[in-house]
Amino acid sequence: MQRGILNSRVKPFTRRIGAGIISSLEKVSILAAPSITKSSLLLHRHDYFKKNSNSSSSRRFLTTDEEKEFRGRGILDDEGMVTFETLHELQVRSSLVYSDNEIFGTFDPETGKYDWITYAEYSQRVNQCRTLLKDIGVRESGKVAIISNNRWEWATVAAAAYSINAAVTPMYEAQLPCDWQYILNDSGSSALFCATQEIYDQVQKEVLPSTPAVKACLCLDAPLGEQHSFHTALSHSEIDDSGSLIVAPTPEDLAGLIYTSGTTGKPKGVILTNANFCSNVIGATRSLVKNPKEFVKESDRSLSFLPWAHSYGQTCELWSLMSSGASMGICRGVPSILEDLQLVKPTNLFSVPTLYKRVYDGVHNLIEASPPLRQKLMKSALNMGEAKALSEKGIGPSFGTLKKIKFGVLDKLVLSKIRDRFGGNLQLAFSGGAACPSEVISFMDSIGIPICEGYGLTETSPIMTLNVPESRKIGSVGKAIGGVTVYIVDENGNAVPPETEGEICCVGPNVMKGYYNNTEATDEVISIAPDGKSRMFHTGDQGKIDEEGWVSVTGRIKEQYKLENGKYVVPSPIESAIGMSRFISQVVLCGANRPHNVALLVPEFPAIRAELGIEDDIEDDELANNAKVSELIDEEIIKSCDKLKKFETPKDWAFVAPFTAANNMLTPKMSIRRHIVMKVYEELISHMYDGDPIVTEAADGALKGAA
Repeated sequence: MQRGILNSRVKPFTRRIGAGIISSLEKVSILAAPSITKSSLLLHRHDYFKKNSNSSSSRRFLTTDEEKEFRGRGILDDEGMVTFETLHELQVRSSLVYSDNEIFGTFDPETGKYDWITYAEYSQRVNQCRTLLKDIGVRESGKVAIISNNRWEWATVAAAAYSINAAVTPMYEAQLPCDWQYILNDSGSSALFCATQEIYDQVQKEVLPSTPAVKACLCLDAPLGEQHSFHTALSHSEIDDSGSLIVAPTPEDLAGLIYTSGTTGKPKGVILTNANFCSNVIGATRSLVKNPKEFVKESDRSLSFLPWAHSYGQTCELWSLMSSGASMGICRGVPSILEDLQLVKPTNLFSVPTLYKRVYDGVHNLIEASPPLRQKLMKSALNMGEAKALSEKGIGPSFGTLKKIKFGVLDKLVLSKIRDRFGGNLQLAFSGGAACPSEVISFMDSIGIPICEGYGLTETSPIMTLNVPESRKIGSVGKAIGGVTVYIVDENGNAVPPETEGEICCVGPNVMKGYYNNTEATDEVISIAPDGKSRMFHTGDQGKIDEEGWVSVTGRIKEQYKLENGKYVVPSPIESAIGMSRFISQVVLCGANRPHNVALLVPEFPAIRAELGIEDDIEDDELANNAKVSELIDEEIIKSCDKLKKFETPKDWAFVAPFTAANNMLTPKMSIRRHIVMKVYEELISHMYDGDPIVTEAADGALKGAA
């Protein structure tokens, strides 16, 4: 919602012109195989879960005899882990081995609790959905499209598609109809599943008339009895318990076409095979740890909100947890995340850095707003927690009896209260999709929830490198997972020495086959590795690797630009530094072919109000023009950039509206679409440069001027 134009002029910067549109911040503060009958599957979707316990106490673990039998059949390896080469095998074997374990939990609005289904019940639904897919015309090598957030139906349709050697084309609910249309046509999908009635109606009106390949479309939310309902179609389908309809895929068969939302241009369909996904699951969960069964345990549970439509959520959460017999509670959405954390009580959490940064900001805002005595107590607890974390890593003084007693008291009074906001059971957090600030990782360590940061792209299935609990290095995205080789190369594709910056490249079974229907784009990112024989994927990211194999990402090559004076700027580290301020939510740095950098800032008005003692009845527009607010932001930028080069620090800034998926400035994985942001705020940026037109430098060196 447009609220008007904002202007502010504040020292110490030479110019201060802030003109932007401010809307209310859309944020959530973290601190504020037994068989079942066909008739039971005819119930309304909420009734599917009724007979199951809301707790995990009914979970039954494998006996020694059962494990021995499964090993003898080749279903478990010597470490007791499920063996698989395809996603179909992963689902079938996990459902067999962990049949009584709970797998998916869904919130029931009638009881206000989560109800769970077991692996055996999930397997039955997959067997029934396989018949459904056959009935609506999906054939071997076909494509099944899904427009939906995470839900048990998503995982059911996907597994059923794999069981007939069909591929899945996932899409996001938040995408535009034109994106759905493009992806459906490009992929040649013949069946489409829509999450909500609203999406179904929109698809019927705006998409299907232009997507002739789509022969069937069903709605997941539509109630049983409605002709277009997934549940109606499922109730009319026989349960293929015999597996007579199965067309088992091979490792090299296509499993998924994941279209990169991209920060520029049209989406590209990433071709990921069963081998791509499965090698990544195995490499990420088993190769870097001494005991894989302790890394991802049967007893583990996640709160699932990272979209499975993205490779990060799909590989690292859905398939990885399923391969270990763990469970997932489906989050109702970001507005409900605090309540859902309390209901699901996850042990593991998969997220982008934004969530952890919100926790960091929330705690520090609370500290600053507290009376002096409470401030001292909270700071002491965090300091003690940090010291304990360093001691456990062997890089700090050991904890004697007195320190342990003191920590126990502070942990109970302060740190446990923070952990309770995550449900109280969270033991391990994972971060990917963007760089997680070192300060945030250290903070999470101090409260007793270590973050394992990883790195990769959709094109690498996605994990290339990973930190694990027994081998972590803050500031690094980890070491290469099993089977993967990371190269740092120069502009000619030659490997560079350790600690030398260059482009991060990947070789391994996780590298995509290419972009669907786009040989030209594939050829741009695939080359021969320095070993002279391997297919190598070029990430487009800049980074380095040390002598021990720790990889660090330093920026995005295509985002690098030159200032007017010829100095190169990589914006992401600067944006990350400024974004560490608890008063700033999002940052985009601008400065290509300009005399200096400027910044577009999305403010954290609640924190600003609390810091300056400004009442809520003051409108955001007025607050944005407040001299004290501008002075506060000036000081924050100077403080945040004190370790950067002088030319990197922005000389001007302006407040703008939040970058969201709704205004097309965020990708579904929460990456900022810089080109769209700069286009929308073209006039504002020009104004900060005394009215000069915007000039941006393209990656190939071509210049584009705004007349």
